[in-house]
Amino acid sequence: MIDFQYDGVMADGKACQGSIRAPNEETARLRLIGQGVTPVRIAGAGGESSQDVPRGRGGVRLKRADILLFSREMAHLKQANMPLDKALAMLKETADTARLQVFISKVEEGVRGGKSLYQSLLPFESDLGRQYLVLIRAGETSGSLHVVLKELTVQLEADDKLRNYVISSMTYPVILLVVAVLSVILLLAFVVPQFREIFDSMGDKLPYSTRLVVDLSDMIRSHWMALLSGVTVMLFLGSRWTASADGRLRLDSLLLDIPLFGKVLRNLQFAVYFRTFGILLQRGVPMVDALRIAIDTLTNTALRKDIEPLVGLVKAGKRLSTGFVSPYLGKSSTPQLIRVAEETGQLDITLLGLADRYEDEGRRTMGRVLAAMEPLIIIVLGALVAFIIIAILGGVLSINDTI
Repeated sequence: MIDFQYDGVMADGKACQGSIRAPNEETARLRLIGQGVTPVRIAGAGGESSQDVPRGRGGVRLKRADILLFSREMAHLKQANMPLDKALAMLKETADTARLQVFISKVEEGVRGGKSLYQSLLPFESDLGRQYLVLIRAGETSGSLHVVLKELTVQLEADDKLRNYVISSMTYPVILLVVAVLSVILLLAFVVPQFREIFDSMGDKLPYSTRLVVDLSDMIRSHWMALLSGVTVMLFLGSRWTASADGRLRLDSLLLDIPLFGKVLRNLQFAVYFRTFGILLQRGVPMVDALRIAIDTLTNTALRKDIEPLVGLVKAGKRLSTGFVSPYLGKSSTPQLIRVAEETGQLDITLLGLADRYEDEGRRTMGRVLAAMEPLIIIVLGALVAFIIIAILGGVLSINDTI
């Protein structure tokens, strides 16, 4: 037996710490959960913290489609009052991938061993996410597991719909931009050199625009290896810089400050944050825990750093609305709406309404960004191609004038 030191949060949202004896860290975690304590940090005698120790998935990596299918089918089976072990056995038989079968088998093994569904899903926390597991635990505790699974299914479908909307919306502009860049490079690398022998006889009598295009073409043809290597090195150094904490924070801050695009990013991030926060409160999760889990959904580190102080504010006994002073919220009525919701006891409903509002606004702004981006790329591409063609024609005409 090992004495583990832990820091955690009790069911009423109060912080706690102490020690617990267990044969291993996972058993200590499960015992704390059984006592109504949500562990934040668990460290053994050597001081090694559970926050730094990766937890295994049992040799399987889940995809979002697997999680969505599992949640949807489990919601249907539990709504029909089917026992949990039988529902898992039926799902295992109908699973369409080996990956999903292995996952369900391991969950079923835990359930048949006397664990709850929440405890059986713990090894897959890195794939499922804390929010998913906390909601499962809340559903089992309140006896409304089928309702929670249905809510999780709706949320996963909404997240996938939003992600697919962003990807599909950005696909055409990205393809258009790549084609534009390749078209200019091909013109300079293969078309302009065909006129090189004609232009050489003119020397300095060529127009400045023609000499500029010819020199740029020569540079691309003669130093393409160096240019490619330079771009590769810059991308590598840029990726290393953005992988650092300071670099990622600076990049995320810069993205939020980009006109229109930054507004889209802020709105979509706030939509996910408020929806997660509202659902957790709706299922009876303590506010401090709900705040911590909702913050994990923010992928922008600058936005997360701005929202993180809310946890300490609520733990100190202050109103949640007093902490929503982020400059990224802009001139919005969000703090006022949250203050009214706190007074009327409808905070969860208000948060879900805010999520819908931010998502709709993000979609509308993205539509305007894309509507402006596509013609802008076409105009810039047309201007570059026109400049190259006019420069070549200018050189040809100057030769005729000289003759």
